[in-house]
Amino acid sequence: MQQISAVFIKTVKELYRNKTTVFWTIIWPVIFLFLGIYLFYRADPLSQTPPFRAGITISMIVFSLMLSGFSTMPGMISMDRSSGLFLKLRSMPVKQWKDLLGRIFGLLFYVLISSVFICIIGIALGARFKISAENILASIAFLIVATIAAAGAGIIIGTFIKNINGAIITGVGISVISMSLSGVTFPYAFLPKILQAFSRYYPYSSSNAIISYMLSSREFVGYNPLSFTQIVFTVVSSVLIFALSVVLYARFCWKAD
Repeated sequence: MQQISAVFIKTVKELYRNKTTVFWTIIWPVIFLFLGIYLFYRADPLSQTPPFRAGITISMIVFSLMLSGFSTMPGMISMDRSSGLFLKLRSMPVKQWKDLLGRIFGLLFYVLISSVFICIIGIALGARFKISAENILASIAFLIVATIAAAGAGIIIGTFIKNINGAIITGVGISVISMSLSGVTFPYAFLPKILQAFSRYYPYSSSNAIISYMLSSREFVGYNPLSFTQIVFTVVSSVLIFALSVVLYARFCWKAD
């Protein structure tokens, strides 16, 4: 537990000490939250309803966690690799899975705190959520699922892109483009049919839709994502992304270049 705790504390400190990270993963989604409520959806009469604003808030939370996983995680891995940390750890009685677990817990903690902050801003802007113990617990579960999947994607990026700036930019590019194509930052109803199909089974947009359906409204989501097939596929694909990242991380990040 000491190794996991040490890596957890290191990860959290690095996340909060880096002002650029805080801006892109928290402040930027908050700016988009303001724009989504007061500008982008002004033509839609539903945009003035509290459930619709709740849906926008949830989308920005998923936006934040994707940026954290896709860009911050690979940036930290690339930085540790360039500093020679992994080579030093190889000569010590350090378990690779404990190091990775500490990083994941650190990212989860950061995402949960960021989610609470964005949620508070959303409520201040008029968002109202469908509150029940069942909905909240299920939403937290899928928030964790999406975070694990995003962390896995970021780990894979950081494993193969050694340059720090390259890893971060690649992660930001992939996350922003994929979010736009999958309906996280654009309404599902506006997507062409091929992208609607992609949105249903892209684990991040699918988790977003499931959480939004439970906490906001079906009108905002555009369809019912609580089908057995979509839920199972979302969970299984997220776990597989993370499992693949663990294998690649252990095989390539800790080897001598």
